[in-house]
Amino acid sequence: MWYDEETIYSQVKGVDICINDEVWLVVAGVRNVGIPVGRSHTVGLEGFNKPQFFKSCLRNQNTKSRSYSVSRLSVTPRILAFIVIWLLRPRGFNHVVLTEEGLMLMYCLMGKIIVNWVSVIKEHII
Repeated sequence: MWYDEETIYSQVKGVDICINDEVWLVVAGVRNVGIPVGRSHTVGLEGFNKPQFFKSCLRNQNTKSRSYSVSRLSVTPRILAFIVIWLLRPRGFNHVVLTEEGLMLMYCLMGKIIVNWVSVIKEHII
């Protein structure tokens, strides 16, 4: 697999595959618009404070927390956390603890910030 700024290239059973903006729109139904969210993209999320946002999602906001465990979240953020962890940014380990990327996606979804899903998925694939 190789990629440039706008396209991912791969080869499956000897067939070259090119995933560009048209493929994202036709196959996945997502457009390349909005702010990119991820490890290397925090522009547009100036108001995001990881500990403060996590604390605002807790059932009991007076609790001291050292880890970002999903078990202490109130109902709506907990459901959203599982959607982010299992569907939008799946990973093969520790589905109980939220990563910074997961918290940023939750922040955007709860704040109705338009996310560039193409860049989120591309970053995850790469």
